[in-house]
Amino acid sequence: MKNNNAMFSEQYNPNLDLELIKESVAGNKASLERLIKIHQDYIYNISLKLFLNPDDALDATQEVLIKVITALRTFKGESQFRTWLYRIAFNHFINAPKQKMELLLEGNSTYFTGFSTDNEKDVISEEEIEEVRILCSTAMLMCLNREQRLLYIIGEIFGADHNLGAELFDLTPANYRVKLHRAKSDLLSFVSGKCGIINPDNPCRCPKKARVLIEKGIVDKNDLKFNSDYSKRINQIVITQKNDISDKIQLELRGLFKDSPFQIKKELDSLVNEIVK
Repeated sequence: MKNNNAMFSEQYNPNLDLELIKESVAGNKASLERLIKIHQDYIYNISLKLFLNPDDALDATQEVLIKVITALRTFKGESQFRTWLYRIAFNHFINAPKQKMELLLEGNSTYFTGFSTDNEKDVISEEEIEEVRILCSTAMLMCLNREQRLLYIIGEIFGADHNLGAELFDLTPANYRVKLHRAKSDLLSFVSGKCGIINPDNPCRCPKKARVLIEKGIVDKNDLKFNSDYSKRINQIVITQKNDISDKIQLELRGLFKDSPFQIKKELDSLVNEIVK
């Protein structure tokens, strides 16, 4: 794991960024590469949660990294580099054209209700069921608009506190809390009547959903897109807010997202290497 496991906590070290920026602007390619690699995996995982498609997430991350590298000389140190970088990323994500899964799931309530299949006796592997659990839990975020999704990803899944969240989104802490609360409430309202993990009375079950998605070709055990490319899960690299007061279902929902893999894409290393060269 790269040196990014404290990115949204008080343990984040802004001085390392400043040192690497100074060396990068002076022409040190190794420092530039190290600076970008500290942040790239978080940007990719945020993009993946936002767009729900590994290819779209990778493209968006590459575009953000190119913008950051190109504009690095304009960084004046008036804020932390982390704040400067994530504002570039958020602005890019908010204004990007609609992506594949957004177009597919927008207004499509059948995604969470179609479970019938003729192949009930087919054996589904644990890897495929986990793929579906991750896919479907992330797809729930599509009920939110992009700004709400970003707020939820940063504030709930990656655990930024209200002061940091407000800084990253260029909001007052009070406004940030209001917006995050609305996103949590809207997501909870959507999920409460659908996901069987959150509420056992709901009809959706991952093994049943897995059969449907396998039949449709959305899940392929030989090409897993979400249950892959990781060595740790999000809850192993972020610090959970201990003073957060939420109801039981909200805490379970947050835990469901935090149990997702934190993915590491080798393609990003190759991209950064090429840009630096």
